[in-house]
Amino acid sequence: MFISPQFNHRALAVRALLGTAQRGSLLETRAVGFQAIPQQFLDLVTLDSTCLQVLQQTVNCDDTVAGLGQREYHGSLGDVKLTDAVCAASCKMALTTARRRIAGACTKTPELLPGMTILSYIDSITTGWNETCLKDDTSGQYCNERILTVELAPDIIDSWEEVENIEDMPETELCSYCYGAKLRLMQTSEYSVYDEDYAAMLDYVNKDSPTTPVKLPPQNNGTQPGTCSSGKKIVTKQGDSCDSIALANSVSGASLYYINPNLPDCKSIEAGVELCLPQTCATHTVQEGETCVEVGVGAGISWMNLVDWNPMLDARCSNLWNGEPFWGHVICVSPPGGDFEDGGSGNDDGETGNGNSGGEGGSGNGYSDTIVDPPDGEIGQGTTKSCGFYVQAQQGVSCAKMIVAASRSSPMDLFLQVNPSLGTAAECDSKLKVGVWYCLSPYYYWANGQPKPTTTATATATTTAKA
Repeated sequence: MFISPQFNHRALAVRALLGTAQRGSLLETRAVGFQAIPQQFLDLVTLDSTCLQVLQQTVNCDDTVAGLGQREYHGSLGDVKLTDAVCAASCKMALTTARRRIAGACTKTPELLPGMTILSYIDSITTGWNETCLKDDTSGQYCNERILTVELAPDIIDSWEEVENIEDMPETELCSYCYGAKLRLMQTSEYSVYDEDYAAMLDYVNKDSPTTPVKLPPQNNGTQPGTCSSGKKIVTKQGDSCDSIALANSVSGASLYYINPNLPDCKSIEAGVELCLPQTCATHTVQEGETCVEVGVGAGISWMNLVDWNPMLDARCSNLWNGEPFWGHVICVSPPGGDFEDGGSGNDDGETGNGNSGGEGGSGNGYSDTIVDPPDGEIGQGTTKSCGFYVQAQQGVSCAKMIVAASRSSPMDLFLQVNPSLGTAAECDSKLKVGVWYCLSPYYYWANGQPKPTTTATATATTTAKA
């Protein structure tokens, strides 16, 4: 590689391929979850009990993510399903939550080893995650990864023809989002492999092309404790749990755990721990077997509100009962801190709804208030025929993308209930059959024999993967 502008632009892709080869062995394992800091490091240092418990907690990401903290070029993982698992939004939330809790619980022990802070370990993993999961701002493709659709579309950077010097690159490639954004992203982190060679490349790109900032959330340096936004604090007593505190103070146990990094375990909390209370709300104690849709219907709200109001719930609302780490079973079913007065669209009769309205209107719970004729073609095995909207599986489209692309508000747990052949959320993508129709918006009483409405014309949608 040349350090002046006279270097081969393929150096970036070459390093990406080297990074892929170095990670080849990681593709063989698909375990989910890893300890925030490896035990072999923790055995080398004396930590107070709260800090140690936080560092030993599980980060709920694909196991491959644990290896992204190495100082190397983070390129293609070589497998689109693995990349989707690694780059799940829930993983980014897990990394962010882990960092915040470590920053709050380990202020007395800032260094893990001489010259290596505790936060630097999780920060280096986050750097690797950001570089691995960068997507094109227009197509939505991974900048590093091969996207599997009906045909193979090559890596965005790899797909360009090789030229001798960077000045010979077509402007559309040189000024593309991925080429510049990857370099700028590497520049933002002290844990990146970014060096003088990459700096020279970025310097040329910046001179020849408009600069597109890479948006990243600011990092807290972890040296100062956060403020308590509600202004209300309590000191725990013997026998307290997140549930008991949440019920006594009308707050969400999920929020209580989220904002208190000195709270390593919600089941049995030590006496004498000072906790910040979240904003108050109407609460609900989740029962085993309940789904987010059922809770939302009972409260007259959308299940998506539960995700917004309870920060430990994942985006699919799949950890309502058995969350890891465990944060209890008391959740908010009204906006924390009070209702927001919405002067926008909606009924003028003052009714808030009972959660029974189906489809995209009402409370947006994913149900339909009509039943349509099944579409021509194969229907999923066991899929309910009491359905108001069907969707057809397409090559390269995951279960989650299929729901989002159809612009429906169906949660994943409801989708799986009415399409039992798809198994669990973890199995869904692998069990989808291309060309088969699945129910996306079931009739509200689909499972309990209630009177059915008049059947109407078929309502369907097909989804396609982005090229």
